[in-house]
Parts: sequence; structure tokens; C-alpha cells
Amino acid sequence: MKNKLIPILLLTAILLAACSKAEDPSQVIEPVATALIEGQEIVDPAEETTAPLDGPFTSAEDPCKPFSLITQSLVAPYSGLPPVTDEDWVVGPDDAAVTFMVYSEPQCPYCAQFEPLMNAIQAQYPNDVRTVYRHRPFPESFHDKSIIAAQALEAAGKQGKFNDFKNFLFEQQSTWAPVPKNDFYAWLEKNLGNFEIEPTQFKEDMYSKEVVDKIDAAAKSANSLGINGTPTLFINEHQWPENERSLEIFSIYVRLIKNQVNEYDSCAPTVIQDGKDYSATISTTKGDIVVDLFEESAPYAVNSFVFLAQEGWYDGLSIFANDNILLSGDPTDTTFGGPGYVYLDEIDPELTLDDPGQLATYSLEPGKNGSSFFINKTIIEGVDNITIFGEVTEGMDVVNAIELTSDSNTPVRDRILSVTINEK
Repeated sequence: MKNKLIPILLLTAILLAACSKAEDPSQVIEPVATALIEGQEIVDPAEETTAPLDGPFTSAEDPCKPFSLITQSLVAPYSGLPPVTDEDWVVGPDDAAVTFMVYSEPQCPYCAQFEPLMNAIQAQYPNDVRTVYRHRPFPESFHDKSIIAAQALEAAGKQGKFNDFKNFLFEQQSTWAPVPKNDFYAWLEKNLGNFEIEPTQFKEDMYSKEVVDKIDAAAKSANSLGINGTPTLFINEHQWPENERSLEIFSIYVRLIKNQVNEYDSCAPTVIQDGKDYSATISTTKGDIVVDLFEESAPYAVNSFVFLAQEGWYDGLSIFANDNILLSGDPTDTTFGGPGYVYLDEIDPELTLDDPGQLATYSLEPGKNGSSFFINKTIIEGVDNITIFGEVTEGMDVVNAIELTSDSNTPVRDRILSVTINEK
């Protein structure tokens, strides 16, 4: 029986997430609330910042290039963005690898959908992620309680309840948003006891010159930066480059950024030698898989695989599997990560996936082969322009024994223990 290629990717989960309910806080693709401030042009914070490439990224003339998806995506820091200070409302460690900064306001309906994502990504990576909340108040003509709600958050913050009260206002937004502005404080006062907030001090702080000036300064700062939409998101001082915002894609970015310390600054050195025949033993939690490497038809793929194996790159990596293939090679478990370089496609028309057990590169785009690879378990037709750089000679029973991973939420039970290179 023949099957189409259906790799088990986190990318699949992301695409499926786009069709799910927007109310699910882990899967949100939301528009942005915008207001025209002082005649400035509205900036869509979800606008793409990178242009698609024409043709393969690498070629025979330029067979290997340094490449990191993160540096391609997060091209330049946002100009003039103030650094994080003690004046900001921060959750997470100061030395976190990833900082999510959001300009937001309590009356924005899209912010109410978005804020649970910030809480969720920080909870998922408590040691690696910090979140920063910044006020982006709008004029009363746009959101009538935008300013005083921000003042209320500051007042709650003075009693150590900023995050709890922020989450509460977003959760209850549909309850208080219709309340007339003059009745808003009365609504707030009814709920202060739930947070052990002292009401007299709260009211004094909420309308104090210090707090009023802080929120006014926040509005002026956002205006000067051209931040006219909420929620506007920054990641490590770069404007969020994706249209989609979901827990899945945030997790991918966190993993990719964390992996940057493992990436190489240049392409793999030449480690294979002319006239030698190479094979590899991929030791897994289910046993050994021996592959003959096609150094003559795919020298760049084989050289990279041998180099990374000798460096221990593959040791301990997850193995994803479905009925058609097993997939590994990316330490981020996202299929978007790599070794810091990519190399050209090496297409041999006589090598196909018509036989199970072919070892092939997995790349997201033409000419961007890296460390990810797959082995087909079944005959797969209709797949052209793929680099096949080896074939299983022993251990197809091990290939078929790798436990299946139905989606990104299924725990991975099988891993690569080591890859040993044999030459003769």
C-alpha cells in the first residue's frame, strides 16, 4: 500500500490550531484594537517584516550558508523601545532568555483574549521567559475607561496586587466595560475585598498625581513610538513578526531562541574523505538502526550528518513517528531549529521513496537542509526534489518499533542515544 508523505510536525498542530475556537486561550489569532492618535498613521503590529525568497536559498554556486531562523525573523530591534526598568510590571526572572513585552490596556477586547497567552507562556517556561506589561491607554473617545482602568491597575500594584487585579479586569471585562465611567469606581470597590486591597488607600493612589502622571507619560511614550494598536507585542525588543499569536508559536520561538547558543557560526567543516565509504549506527531507545550513507550522490548532506554526529549533536534528541515516517535531528523539537547553517539540495532522480528505509533530509524550504532528517517506513509517492543521503541496511524492525506520536501534545518516549560513524 502506498501513502502520501505526512510528517509529524508541530507545524501541523499550529495549522490545526488556526481553525479552532478563538476562545481557547492557548490558540488565538486575533485582530488588533487601534486608535488614530494625534494624526499618526496606524501601524499593524502583526504585519510581516520579512519578504519571501525567490528560488532555493543555496545552490551549487553557494552550497552552504550560515542560517538561523530566529535571526532571519527577528531582524532588527524596534527603534527607540525603552529598556525594561523597575517601573515596568514584570513576571519572570531578569536573566530570562526570552522577554515578551506587550503594550496593552484593560478595556481592549483583544487584549482580554491575548493576556492569558502571556500568562500561559510564562508558566510553561518559568525559568526562560519573562513577561512585561506596559500601559497603552487610549483617549476616552475611543475607550471611555481606558485611562482610569490603567490607573486602577497602578493603584492595585501599589498594594502588591497588580497581576492578580490585571487578570481579574481582563476576565471580567464584559461585565464592567458597559458600566458608565462615573460608576466604574463603585464597581471596582465592590471587588477589592476579593484581593485584600485596602479601599481607602486604593482610591487615594488611583487618583494621585503620581499615578495620573505615570499613565499620561505612558500614553505619550506609546504615541512617540508609533504604538497605536493593542495588544502590540515585542519579543526580545523586536516587534512580533508573525500574524499568528498562539501558545504553540510562542513556544516555538522560545525553543528556537534558547537553541541559538548551540548553533554554529559557520558551515560544517569538511570531515569526510574522498575514497572512503561511510555508514552510521543510530542507537535508539528501541535498538540500533544502521544506515549506509550516500557520500557520492549527497556529499554535503553526508558531511553535515557525519560532522554533527561526531559533535554529539544528535545525542538525546526526540524521535517523532507516525505510520509513514520517523523524524529527528532538531534539538528544539519544532522542525524549525537547526545547527546554524543550511546546505543545498542534492537531488538524484534515481533515488526515491519507493522503498522503505530511505534516509532523507527534512527542510522547510528548498535549499535549507540542516540537521533534521527522516526515514520512511512505507512507500511514499509524489515526493520530488528531496535529498536522500542514505538507506537503512539493518534495523527496519527498530524503525517500525518507534512509538507513534499522534500530535504535539503526545509525550515522546523514544530518543536517539547516540550516532556512531563508521568508515572504511
